[in-house]
Amino acid sequence: MFTFEYTYSDYELMQREIAEKMHTQMREHWLHIPRVYAEGYMRNLKLPNGLSVNIYNFRLNQDWIMHRKKSTEEFYTLRFDVFDTPKEVAVGIDQDVIERRKGSASVAYLTSSLLDWSYRGTTGTKVKGVNIILTPQWLGKMLGIELYEHVMPVYLSLRSRSYNMEPLDSYYKELMDQIFNEHPDTPFPKLYVMNRVQLLMERFFKRIQKRVSFADVEQEFKQEDLQQIFRVEEELFRDFSAKLPSIEIMARNAAMSSTKFKNLFKSVYGLPVYEYYQKKRMQQAAVLLAENEFSIKQIGQHLGYSNIGNFALAFKKQYLMLPQEYRNETLKPRSL
Repeated sequence: MFTFEYTYSDYELMQREIAEKMHTQMREHWLHIPRVYAEGYMRNLKLPNGLSVNIYNFRLNQDWIMHRKKSTEEFYTLRFDVFDTPKEVAVGIDQDVIERRKGSASVAYLTSSLLDWSYRGTTGTKVKGVNIILTPQWLGKMLGIELYEHVMPVYLSLRSRSYNMEPLDSYYKELMDQIFNEHPDTPFPKLYVMNRVQLLMERFFKRIQKRVSFADVEQEFKQEDLQQIFRVEEELFRDFSAKLPSIEIMARNAAMSSTKFKNLFKSVYGLPVYEYYQKKRMQQAAVLLAENEFSIKQIGQHLGYSNIGNFALAFKKQYLMLPQEYRNETLKPRSL
């Protein structure tokens, strides 16, 4: 299994680290993926208008997990992704997960660095996409928001209503095909790419504006409340072995009532506090099991379990297999 975690807001840096992990090198701005991992390429571009773009098209030759960890640096990513899998593919925006089994999926969606993003694909899955990193200023421009501090509340309001994503129609796919149909050894002119990227962006945001009034969504979240929620959420995961504080204590630390805290937390992260915490804890367990550096007992203790049996049951509840079974599966050699 190939796993990669990152926090970059620059696709060139991200792809250089991927190349290093794959023991290969980039050629200019192209990463031709070694066949043991996948068949195809990634490409990064910095366009004249300042946008950083990631273009990729490959078929997985082993299972992959990509994880962009949340960051204190605020930026946004507009993703246009197409998947075709013989088994399973899943994309997660924090706890919101889009899953597809034995079939195709294509979606445009907007993510934020303030929340986790993940991708999990099984061997044989074909993936291609165009991803664009947007600064808060760029996103504000596309949404018609004048004040920088309103960008994050508007994004979270859109996400809470599922307005941050939509299926790809034929026009989206036509624009993407125009980007992919160039031969990898013949880089397209930047102006050509910039034009197609701009058209993709304009269509996505125009369609959002037809569905929602930004004057309404700006009032749903307040910047100061969101900052408190982010701070409390970050504190939750500093030490998994520590006892989880009560809702009342967390609400007091956020300077709000318990009811307001619970409702706002669920609106931002998609799950109640304790359910969210448990999912995150098991996700960390999965990462540690795949790294294979610690025993299962040590991992359970690190995550606050004094009884290894309780840890095993909690892990199986989320991943439908015991920790040792999961480790065996992730370490299984893959033949091409």
